[in-house]
Amino acid sequence: MKKELLKMIIEKTEKSASDWKKGAEGNRSFLVHQELYDQIGKTEFINAARELECQGLLKIEWEAVGVDIRRIRYSLKDLALIYEKSGIRPKFQVMEENMAAVENLLHSVKGLWIKDYLRDCMKRLEQGKIPSEFSKREELFRCLKGIDGLKEPLYKRVFSKYCLGDSKLFEKKLESTVLSIARKYHTDIEEGMDHTQVLSQLFIEEYSQELAVKGPLRILLDGQEINLGQFRYGAVLNSQMLVHAKPQSGQNIKRILTIENKANYMAAPYDEEAIIIYSHGFFTPKEREFLINLREILCAETEYFHSGDLDYGGIVIYRYIKQKIFPDLMPFQMDTKIYQKYEKYAVKIEPETLKKLKKLRMDEIPELMEMKELLVREGKGLEQESFLLASDETTGKCRT
Repeated sequence: MKKELLKMIIEKTEKSASDWKKGAEGNRSFLVHQELYDQIGKTEFINAARELECQGLLKIEWEAVGVDIRRIRYSLKDLALIYEKSGIRPKFQVMEENMAAVENLLHSVKGLWIKDYLRDCMKRLEQGKIPSEFSKREELFRCLKGIDGLKEPLYKRVFSKYCLGDSKLFEKKLESTVLSIARKYHTDIEEGMDHTQVLSQLFIEEYSQELAVKGPLRILLDGQEINLGQFRYGAVLNSQMLVHAKPQSGQNIKRILTIENKANYMAAPYDEEAIIIYSHGFFTPKEREFLINLREILCAETEYFHSGDLDYGGIVIYRYIKQKIFPDLMPFQMDTKIYQKYEKYAVKIEPETLKKLKKLRMDEIPELMEMKELLVREGKGLEQESFLLASDETTGKCRT
């Protein structure tokens, strides 16, 4: 039972901000309560304390000699021996090892969000606090370094095999931790993204990135021009196409319309003057890069619109596209008039989501403020698919 008592001393010492540090000095003590006796048994506790006192590792202050211990005293200078006899690694060694690992990774990665995370880890370690995720630190750091090196999308199981030597280990053991870290530190990740969308921002894919477009978009691929307008019902650019294809300059496109939901995208009629794009929620990094390239080659008069759900998620997605891709974006069919037209299809907004909606800042997207206020008042949202329930409604013709 000596080890159990030594562990109690270590636990109390390690709760201190500095007592566990190398070279710490001074005397410490703690009162003995029934709860401590209960952990290993009173007789065993007293016998262990007596034995350790004989070894010079602690001193007993008796309440009643041989019957009840009032207080146990020990010296921090004996902490190294206490650790040795308990079989526990000294905390200062564990902290030094963790700090060295953080420092090494900090200097070997380029991603600002990973660096921000590591700096926060260092602050916690300096305060004597080991991040809970460091129980799998070695594997986690391999994943973070692997993510930092990704330049193109990689399937999740391929990534796992590459970083961890096991195609399923990332999903089983590391994915939730990486998602949590990315949600907190990665600036391109929005609150409304699901786990698949978050992974996509890290270039980890559960399935191939595909950008669905409809309209007379001309792209340049391997030196050849391809006119997607020949596919009047839409074309899909897979992840490899997104890497190698570039929008062709000199295009006379008057409008760009992004549509959040697949059914509405499919229902949108072909427009000779517009490019219609299925956003599937949040665009992935390669899709984002392709669309930014498209914006940069179009003329200044080109107009940009987005049509999505009239709810919290729809507003967040609209804001994301405006912040990250199309700064001149304006809403299409995302206003109070459309809401009132299809109000009978509106559904109740969950209380937690409604709280988020109320707190949502609109200073960067004031054009949706009126709609937000309506949604808050009504407590209901409207899915974009509702527009398809009226046969006279189309989603493809944007006019200002």
